[in-house]
Amino acid sequence: MPEAETPAPTLHRVLGPIGVMLLAFSALSPAFSVYIGGDAVLHMAGTGAAIAFILGGVATAIVGLLYAEIGAAFPAAGGVYPSLAALLGPLFTFPYIVLLAPLVVAGTAFAALGLADYVRVLMPGAPLLPVTFAALVFAAVIAVLNIRSSALVTGAFLAVEAIALATLSVVALIHPSRSLGAVLAHPVMLSHGALVATPLTTMGLAVVSGVWATGGAGWVLYFAEEMRDARKRIGRVVAWTGVIASITIAGPMVLMLLSVNDSRAMLAAEAPIATYLRMTGGPLIAILVSAGVAAAIFNALVASVMGYSRYLFASGRDGIWPRPVNAVLSVIHPRLRTPINATVVLVVASAAAVFLGEKALLVLISGNVSDYVLISLAIFVGRRRGTTGQTFRAPLHPMIPVFGLVVAVLSVIADWMDPDAGRPSIILLLGLFLGAMAYYHFRLRQVSKGWLVMAEVVETVEIVEVIEVAAS
Repeated sequence: MPEAETPAPTLHRVLGPIGVMLLAFSALSPAFSVYIGGDAVLHMAGTGAAIAFILGGVATAIVGLLYAEIGAAFPAAGGVYPSLAALLGPLFTFPYIVLLAPLVVAGTAFAALGLADYVRVLMPGAPLLPVTFAALVFAAVIAVLNIRSSALVTGAFLAVEAIALATLSVVALIHPSRSLGAVLAHPVMLSHGALVATPLTTMGLAVVSGVWATGGAGWVLYFAEEMRDARKRIGRVVAWTGVIASITIAGPMVLMLLSVNDSRAMLAAEAPIATYLRMTGGPLIAILVSAGVAAAIFNALVASVMGYSRYLFASGRDGIWPRPVNAVLSVIHPRLRTPINATVVLVVASAAAVFLGEKALLVLISGNVSDYVLISLAIFVGRRRGTTGQTFRAPLHPMIPVFGLVVAVLSVIADWMDPDAGRPSIILLLGLFLGAMAYYHFRLRQVSKGWLVMAEVVETVEIVEVIEVAAS
């Protein structure tokens, strides 16, 4: 554990709300959510994807208010864990940080493999592993730039994403086929080559997938320490990111389903949305949009590396790992002011994780619901202590954190019904969380006086106030 007297490295507060929001949108990637996540939901629930994305978007916009409240209370690098540390203490936060470590590595590797798969569709014969590793290297190079430069690069890619989404929306708008009421009232899916009514149980699973596809407001918090006047402004940025993301992701999906003429052919395709574009807009539009989606996936990879490297940096700065690991992770480049070592560690570990394969990586990442559970509980604690809700307050308390817990329970049920990935993931991640909790309780609290966490960042100067979270 670090000594309180040791000067703490800090990131550079140079971004305004728009810059942070652009980075968050790059990481959550609306185009990826629509074209890749949308295909998955279409295969699952057919035209019921419209309901899934609408309800999922509403749910994630509501849950985004929880991220906004705790992020505004403790705006520091590391995502949500600094807030959890200050509100729930180390007994629950240490396991969360340990749980997140393999998840960020697996998530980065999975995104790189997904990009390589998409490139291979556009360029048949392209080698999988070289493309994957090249994507990781290029993403790391962009991620370690001065954050303003990185934000400009990701912003340019985000513009390409916006064009891909706008193209899908425009094609759908000029080819209307049915009313919104008809799509919502009579969802159908493909079963053994025939269109049948989508069962309610399948719709429930699809809505949970819609929550996953439209979520991502929490990405803002990874860049909180680099935002000017974060305590006063970041809550609104997170909340608006959740709302805008839901609309920009759900909107094109719903419009497309109002336009499609041949639902059977579209749903039978391996890539339903690309098939829809070929049938409705023509092959040239389909090819151009596919190239835009590839750019969107790469952009998401870059922004993910940026965000996750800040989590690793913050965890090293807070002394979560053994001393040699902390010393490596907590280094900031003296000129670029970015966590260069943490970025390299993340990319190297992700490159190694690629050899696990997409199925094993999916098992690792698909069952994580710890964020919703812990954030909801943290809001209850923060409201009782008066430590949250000062600069941003989620409305209708306690309904919003209760809603977050309900979403978490529904997600667990949905994952448990998936025996191939979801159920093994829940068992694995729960075991890891409980194991880390036991390790902290029986080992770490016995050998340390407290846990030093950079839970509060002073906005007017680049100094981090160290808050000691006493071991419970």
